[in-house]
Amino acid sequence: MARELPKMEGIKGAPRSALVAFSPDSPFLAAGTMAGAVDLSFSSSANLEIFKLDFESDKWELPVVGECTSNERFNRLSWGNIGSGTEEYSLGLIAGGLVDGCVNLWNPLSLISSRNNENAVVARLQKHTGPVRGLEFNKISPNLLASGAEEGDICIWDIAKPAEPSLFPSLKGGSGAQGEVSFLSWNPKVQHILASTSYSGTTVIWDLKRQKPVISFSDSIRRRCSVFQWNPEAPTQLIVASDDDRSPSLRVWDMRNTISPTKEFIGHSKGVIAMSWCPIDGAFLLTCAKDNRTICWDTFTGEIVCELPASTNWNFDVHWYPKIPGVISASSFDGKIGIYNIEVKYSIVRF
Repeated sequence: MARELPKMEGIKGAPRSALVAFSPDSPFLAAGTMAGAVDLSFSSSANLEIFKLDFESDKWELPVVGECTSNERFNRLSWGNIGSGTEEYSLGLIAGGLVDGCVNLWNPLSLISSRNNENAVVARLQKHTGPVRGLEFNKISPNLLASGAEEGDICIWDIAKPAEPSLFPSLKGGSGAQGEVSFLSWNPKVQHILASTSYSGTTVIWDLKRQKPVISFSDSIRRRCSVFQWNPEAPTQLIVASDDDRSPSLRVWDMRNTISPTKEFIGHSKGVIAMSWCPIDGAFLLTCAKDNRTICWDTFTGEIVCELPASTNWNFDVHWYPKIPGVISASSFDGKIGIYNIEVKYSIVRF
């Protein structure tokens, strides 16, 4: 069988410069105003909005079903299903990593169902001293939220009681060596394993049971690390990328041997800003970079299988929709959130 190049078709969107997070269980999309992005009106406001993913409608623009202002703009956004079995938090919680070092928790149900959004903010988590660029709910234990920021410390928050969160002792960034955290993510298969990476070039794998690093590694030139993704099917593997224009390749690492990468994907000509590994099919990885390209890779071969139409500006945030295979989001500095459908086909080659 030979794979034909699939099509990426734009199906929905919204005119926003915003980071996004898909609801884990419901047809909604959260969008938080991106730090550092400027719209045509040069507005300095910050907002959190909830859009409904109405794929049956013929309208391109996604409808807004809930919104509120934010005290600061966003560097990271995560939507977890903590409390989804309760009436009060049936849609889970949204966490926003803000530029002032705070992590805010919002109840999306309150945003959607009430005109008075004063009670939408459930808690403000104040521990970091710089912009929060690492933020993610644990999918296996959804009461755990990890955050990381400029000072290099990583916080693990227990939000089993969302209005009364508690903080575990901070994980120090690789004994002070890691530096500013640029991204973090929980292992998709092993509940107590967390990884973080940094602009200093070091990636650290943490064991929360032992409250210390299992291993840390960097490449030979200690290039800046902007983002990484765990392999959704192989728990010891991850892909690390750099936003350094001199070294834009993607490097696959296996934690069983971190002397050197096991594989390298070459395609971008400038630094990589964001990536997302398909949770439904581990064969596909999305990346976007400063060369204005958004690429879908075959992770088995390292080949490019398709990409979004060329844009006039960078995409800075990409995600796979967890409910429908082939549906992705891409956020652009052009001021647009786009929802696209990747159509993958297979054809039989006859010899």
